[in-house]
Amino acid sequence: MGSGLGGYLPTDQKRLTLPDMLSRIIWRASYCRLRAVSLVGMAFSFAIAQGTGDLIVVSETGEPFRLYLNGEWILDQLGTRAEAHDLHEGFHKGTIYLYPSEGKAVQLKKTFTVEGGYVEYYAIRKNRRGQYTVTVYNRAPKEEPAPPPPLPSGPSSSPPSPSTQSPSSSQPASNSGQVQTNTQNQTIIFNPTIQIQTGGGGTQISGQSTGTGTPTTPQGPIYTGPTYTGPCNCQQPMSRSAFQRALSTVQSQTFDNTRLDIAKNIARANCLLASDVKALTATFQFENYKFDFAKFAYDYTLDVSNYFEVTEAFEYEHTRAELMEYVRRRGARFTCQNVPLEAQGPGTMPAAPIGNPPAVMPPAGNPPVVTPPSPSGGTSTCQPCMAPEAFASALRAIQNTASDMTRLEMAKSLLVSNCLSAQQVRDICRAFASESNRLEFAKAAYRRCCDPGNYIIVGDAFASTLSREELAKYIQTVGR
Repeated sequence: MGSGLGGYLPTDQKRLTLPDMLSRIIWRASYCRLRAVSLVGMAFSFAIAQGTGDLIVVSETGEPFRLYLNGEWILDQLGTRAEAHDLHEGFHKGTIYLYPSEGKAVQLKKTFTVEGGYVEYYAIRKNRRGQYTVTVYNRAPKEEPAPPPPLPSGPSSSPPSPSTQSPSSSQPASNSGQVQTNTQNQTIIFNPTIQIQTGGGGTQISGQSTGTGTPTTPQGPIYTGPTYTGPCNCQQPMSRSAFQRALSTVQSQTFDNTRLDIAKNIARANCLLASDVKALTATFQFENYKFDFAKFAYDYTLDVSNYFEVTEAFEYEHTRAELMEYVRRRGARFTCQNVPLEAQGPGTMPAAPIGNPPAVMPPAGNPPVVTPPSPSGGTSTCQPCMAPEAFASALRAIQNTASDMTRLEMAKSLLVSNCLSAQQVRDICRAFASESNRLEFAKAAYRRCCDPGNYIIVGDAFASTLSREELAKYIQTVGR
């Protein structure tokens, strides 16, 4: 027995007793089993990690909702977009609590399907019978975002990045920033910030050193085109060339329902100007499709102050009035400052929706974000005054509306996102046929006037002395 077992053990252990040898054999078997289980667990964990996906739910109707998924709140505050990341592949039970602007809250139960390595896009829509549905409308590969380039914090000891020109000791480096190439084969140079201060004891230069020679000059041309300041729903407009390609695609479709699907995908994946929305709206043949798209595109528009331009694409006055009422109740996500209206470069039109800024649209019915009026007399915090070109377009849209009540609604909606001069208020008042509508608008526009000290000229628009006196009393009562 001893010699038989000795073949399985080292030479120095052949004298061990039988119980000791059995214990060692059992221990070795247990160790191998535990190691195998550990390797299987690691492989399983790796497979699970590779099989995760993302879920994005948006409200195409513009009505806010909350999302409860897998026993927890994904979106517990009212919003129009919810995102859930790194969900395991398979089915996920969720409940959507939708809050329409009219009527009671709606509860929608939905089982979402998530495939590993993909982003699943679901939309809350209304079918032709007026019922709310949750429908998958897109799927895109899940891409990990590239890490942002490190900010320059001081002189770097690493060798300079290779450039297309050979280095020369007699010339300073053209730049010492970091170079990164994006997926469109466009090279982006991140230059350090140089601050120059003069006066006192001389000139001081602070920032990252660019080597021997003069400081680094800014790369690329300085943008001098038109900019936008005011309420907005996105912050990076679609390039003009990309929009023209998108518009041609929509125009080439035969049926309105196909145009609507493509136009919504374009709006959802980009940031549009009000003029872009107007051009896309004009491609539809039927008024109901125009109205559907105009409401949907508002959440993806940069210059919402100019959204009145979209009404020029409609044929009927009641549709224009409904759109202006919708805009008046919506509000905006952000307040933009000097945003370029002409995107640089060729631009792209992605087929899959990309993430919007993580801001929550206020529920319908909430007051929009506007500059509060000043309590003191003679000055106003409502600045700047509406640009003459934009005002001329707005005035033309109001004048081209036949109904006086519709003119009043359009004019009031203009006050939500714009500040008017006293002369502009007077010109709009002259567009009304009714004296009572003139007075009503003049009162409403007083707190949105950028030069209230000149408001006396608004009285020139009235035919009745009583109307002028009533407006003067109103101003004295309200004060500024």
